[in-house]
Amino acid sequence: QDECEYPTVGVLDDINEEIYNDDESVNAYSIYSWTSDDLNRILTGNGIPNHEVGTFPNPDNPNTISEQNVSATFTLCPILVSDTGEPAGGPAGAIAYAINSVKFDPATAGRCNDEGECSLAQGQGNWNIEALGHETFDFGDDMNHAHVQPSGEYHYHGMPELLIDLLEDDESMTLIGWASDGFPVYTRYGYTDANDSSSALISLQPSWRLKSEPDEGRPDTLTALAGGPGQGQNNPNVPIPMGAFTQDFEFVQGLGDLDECNGRVGVTPEFPVGIYYYMVTDDFPFFSRCLKGDFAGGGGGGGVPDCDDVPLGNPCCGDGVCGGPETEDNCPSDCGTAMVPPDLNSFTLSADSVNTSAEAVTVIYTLSASDLDDYLLDYTVRLILNGGPINGGEIMESAGQFNSNLSTASISGAFVFPIGTTEGQWNARVLINDESNNQTNLGPVELAEKNLQSYIIVDNTVLGIEQLNTQPLEFSLFESYPNPFNPVTTIRYTVSDQLQINISVYDMRGNLVKNLLNSIQWPGVKTVQWDATDNYGAAVSAGVYLYKIQAGTFSETKKMIFLK
Repeated sequence: QDECEYPTVGVLDDINEEIYNDDESVNAYSIYSWTSDDLNRILTGNGIPNHEVGTFPNPDNPNTISEQNVSATFTLCPILVSDTGEPAGGPAGAIAYAINSVKFDPATAGRCNDEGECSLAQGQGNWNIEALGHETFDFGDDMNHAHVQPSGEYHYHGMPELLIDLLEDDESMTLIGWASDGFPVYTRYGYTDANDSSSALISLQPSWRLKSEPDEGRPDTLTALAGGPGQGQNNPNVPIPMGAFTQDFEFVQGLGDLDECNGRVGVTPEFPVGIYYYMVTDDFPFFSRCLKGDFAGGGGGGGVPDCDDVPLGNPCCGDGVCGGPETEDNCPSDCGTAMVPPDLNSFTLSADSVNTSAEAVTVIYTLSASDLDDYLLDYTVRLILNGGPINGGEIMESAGQFNSNLSTASISGAFVFPIGTTEGQWNARVLINDESNNQTNLGPVELAEKNLQSYIIVDNTVLGIEQLNTQPLEFSLFESYPNPFNPVTTIRYTVSDQLQINISVYDMRGNLVKNLLNSIQWPGVKTVQWDATDNYGAAVSAGVYLYKIQAGTFSETKKMIFLK
């Protein structure tokens, strides 16, 4: 690092996070780590966002967020080698990764030809469709200007608003990630004087603008739209305004604060003597489409390290994981053959609910798994309450290894619920790895979709059958079971006084879907069922619904998920 013009050693290179994201569209751990050796910054992660996201699948993006194998290296000594930048991102490789291992990929695979025939995925033609800044084409992006590819990869096209909220508490210059050439990435704000950290912070502006006239041959009307594999929808024969295509913009040197790659040289909080850095901006290009530093084909400026050249446990060519900058060409040992992850064939818990008010309770779990092209390695079973410890909840975990050289196996284990275990719905998660590090990770939603047990209820209020007719001390509403469900779920509640009881189901916008109950009831433990129909007997669509009890002044609302 002695001869390095822009050393980055020591900056965000000692991070190791595992955060459970209980967002309804995620329900998985966000796992990422940043380490370094003598030459490279090293990222490993699963590409799961650590913040709230929009609804996925949605009508314009029917893809589900899933874990990825993220493995990338970034030189600790980035070098500027291009005056105008080299194209990066998309097929050219990852242009940058955020701190949470989610990729920045501002361009799209959407294309139109000169006749206005367009496709939002793997399209043909010379006109590149932009994901942001217009309403003609909808890629189903969320409040973080992100959406999901058919592979399950959640990725940012622009400003990752809720990740920024996690990393800062005011308007500041926020280091959000690293570009593949090793230079840092910041969001929105920078110093008025690029070389003076005492100058005011402003929203930095790109130097790109809309062209005054469209290019020759540009289609002005959408005549046909093919959604592509799992991508958006729209109506043909509508105008295509300027700004819908990448070619609608032009770079004007000095128009804004940034260069053609949406970057500049200047001081930052982490680099007080100055460095070249890229910016995520609110306007086009939103994020750089090119890199000015030296990078090895995308995904990490340090190239693809061999396992003999990096510390044990760091990502490298030869570790059995194909990810980051590795391809079949530069690392055939990891990427030469596609591996199929293990299958979870069955999973059961010996109880649906337990009562720990008087004694500890042991619950047995049993699972069976198989792998088409490899041997099973190990497994982990988790029971998670309220999103786990990172969100103020709790977690139980049981893990072990399968016997050697087995492609099919069954295993049993136990969870011990101590006296006074916290009440609530403990959601299950099952992880299975094979010897090639392919992983199957199924949370409560995925387990329910496979018709497997997805949670267990801890309820200490009803002590025994003999007390079912004893008057409860208070009104209460419990988690529905099963949840998620199809076709019927049962809602349990307690009534402490003779009152008019109303239980109704609403959609997430607060619209009444169905009245399940509206009558005077005697005290006791009660149940009512919902069969996923509305007040007219019509089947409802899959999604999240609210159910609410109203008893005098007592009111409580909970969520349930209907699957199809």
